[in-house]
Amino acid sequence: MAHKVFVSYHHANDQSRANHIRSTYSENDTIIDRSLQDAYDNKTDDQILELIRTYHLKNSTVTIVLIGSETAKRKWVDWEIYSSLRPYGARSRNGLLAVYLPDAGTVPARLQDNIDSGYAVTMRWENISWQLNSKIEEAFNNRDKGYLVENSRPRRIRNS
Repeated sequence: MAHKVFVSYHHANDQSRANHIRSTYSENDTIIDRSLQDAYDNKTDDQILELIRTYHLKNSTVTIVLIGSETAKRKWVDWEIYSSLRPYGARSRNGLLAVYLPDAGTVPARLQDNIDSGYAVTMRWENISWQLNSKIEEAFNNRDKGYLVENSRPRRIRNS
């Protein structure tokens, strides 16, 4: 795995799978562990977006979204996807890889928009051992297809 990857997920439900990806597939710190904290609730929207852009997504080129039973309900997952799809200064947009967990529920709406457009790549958790690297590469290569990006939805205001 040659690309820096940020993992977005529902922390309470899917932490063990995120840890599995980090411990099993990360070579030379390629899987970035900089997930958002609820402590950001005291910051303005602009401050949070700046933190996501400059700290959390820093150096990443692909964002993996683990789709579990409640991922679509999480505000920060939506904001991480939103920020992943926007180039900022010298930082280009990230490729998107949606991983359907065995208990996958509703796909986050912004992610579904990009699956439908052909920008986001998808795979099932059960295939992670043999597909992860090739799917990350495919998502990375899709960064050149900015015309497919769908990022016009309003950002989630709160968890549901």
